[in-house]
Amino acid sequence: MKLVVNHLTYRDSPVEVREKVTFTPEQRHAMLRQMHGRQEIGEAAILQTCNRLEFYLYVKRDFDCRTFLGGLLGPAGSDAVGAWKEHCGEKVGPEAVRHLFEVAAGLDSQMIGENQILAQVKAAYTESLEAHMSKLVFHRLFHNAFRVGKAVRTHTNINCGAVSIALAAVELAREKADLSTAKALIIGAGENAELVARYLAKSGVAGLVIANRDVEKARTMARQFENAKAVGLAEVAAKLDEVDVLISSTASPEHILTRDRVERSLAGRTRPLLIVDIAVPRDIDPALGQFGCVRLFNIDDLDGQIAANRAKRNDEIPKAKVIVEEFVAQFWQWYESLDLVPVISRLTQMGLDLARSEAKRYAKDFGPGGGEKLQSFAESLVKKVLHGPISFIKDGGGEPTAEQLQAIDLVNKMFLSREQNP
Repeated sequence: MKLVVNHLTYRDSPVEVREKVTFTPEQRHAMLRQMHGRQEIGEAAILQTCNRLEFYLYVKRDFDCRTFLGGLLGPAGSDAVGAWKEHCGEKVGPEAVRHLFEVAAGLDSQMIGENQILAQVKAAYTESLEAHMSKLVFHRLFHNAFRVGKAVRTHTNINCGAVSIALAAVELAREKADLSTAKALIIGAGENAELVARYLAKSGVAGLVIANRDVEKARTMARQFENAKAVGLAEVAAKLDEVDVLISSTASPEHILTRDRVERSLAGRTRPLLIVDIAVPRDIDPALGQFGCVRLFNIDDLDGQIAANRAKRNDEIPKAKVIVEEFVAQFWQWYESLDLVPVISRLTQMGLDLARSEAKRYAKDFGPGGGEKLQSFAESLVKKVLHGPISFIKDGGGEPTAEQLQAIDLVNKMFLSREQNP
């Protein structure tokens, strides 16, 4: 078997590509169910964020992951398949492990050291568990990833300064507008939107409007802030006349604001309207940027703020990578210990060594020539005792099942770890 990650990230694709391969939890669960039905796939997990789509797979060595995943994305349409085939990358073995650990540590994030990614990795693991696609290998892999994320954040200052896309969006707004006299509109009431609201409030924004499809959720969020009120999405276009800054962060699969919907509100406007769209897929129709009063930015336009914050953390990256490498080495040593043939060989040799040692110890009690017979008896007994476990481990002659891998892991813990710690 082999460990593989196939990924499409902000490093190699712009937002207009990434939004073509954005899937709902229901769609990801359907993909995991489809993978569950393939004999070649032992374990799988899907990590989806605004900056990445990654498939982590534990599959047979000759399995063509790229071709399979291209077919898996087929129902999403030709645009999704084309974007995936053109921009996806692949890492195998220790490189795949290192990639996941660096993702969990915040080292592969657009905002280096950001904290949200660790929660997103945990969510991906939970989805995999619910689909029965995380077993022995992924249990170990992802729990190690969680430990890496915690260790890096505990023992380095990798997340000093701005640690979220939400804060980068507010920093951009602060550069482009006087927030002390500005009224801001936030579309969305999720985690990112709430962070935006908190950062705007700390920046002294004059007024705040929170819009969400679920108005009650928007009201709950608005109660946390002074000078804040809540509206439904249907009221957003009418509110544009009142605001100077709009920051949008929802999970909508389509545009929240289109040109047709807001044209009447913006046609006669002369006061600037700053719009920062940090959603993927994008919430704001790019055509709104054609209005003279609108300055429209998306998540890829935050690179300036992100670069400044990344500079503050550069000194911490080498320290973080040392921690990552330690965890990669530990995990890979364990992973290689699951290799069937060496385990059988080492278990057999351990048993025979023990039999010979004990036979030699008691040989003098059996008279001349008795020692050889005692050794033969001891070796025969050990082979018979080990016959059952070894037969179970190598049953079928093909790729080991999850149960066999668990047995191999148990053998390593119960017997073979003594070789390293006598």
